[in-house]
Amino acid sequence: MLIYLLALIDDETDRRKFTMIFNQYHHRMEQVAMRILAEQKDAEDAVQNAFIQVIKHFEKVSEISCEELPFWLISITKNEALMIWRKNQRVTTLENWDTFAETTDSDMDYKAVVALFTRLPETYRGVLEMKLLLGYSDREIAQHLGITEAAVSTRANRGRLLLRKIMEKEGFHA
Repeated sequence: MLIYLLALIDDETDRRKFTMIFNQYHHRMEQVAMRILAEQKDAEDAVQNAFIQVIKHFEKVSEISCEELPFWLISITKNEALMIWRKNQRVTTLENWDTFAETTDSDMDYKAVVALFTRLPETYRGVLEMKLLLGYSDREIAQHLGITEAAVSTRANRGRLLLRKIMEKEGFHA
């Protein structure tokens, strides 16, 4: 995949920079895609599509701080994976999302979870997405949002409680 992607870049300096980014973040991006998509080939497609988006907007990479770059790349990967998922209309169970299992029925499909998440206030939704969907630690979330780890934990707990209430209101049984 890397050789194919490098062929899309004209400048040698940009190729080296892209190669460093690819080598550093490829595995993590694939993990994120696999959390959304059931098939390895689909996850690989999502990561490749994400890197194509990076190449299309490569001038922005220089403007993004080192701390923000992983979040930017993961966000692109998540969006690409969701587009593939929507196209395939696959159902993904939550059984692998151990930290989320306590609040959901393991037969609930991914689309239903996304719909429920969109009803959460941004304060809780952002923390829960990073924690449960992207797999970030409390420390990583705290650093990204500029809040304490205790605040991350509080937001995650309140978000789970609110999500549980929304689920009960919608007829899901936790």
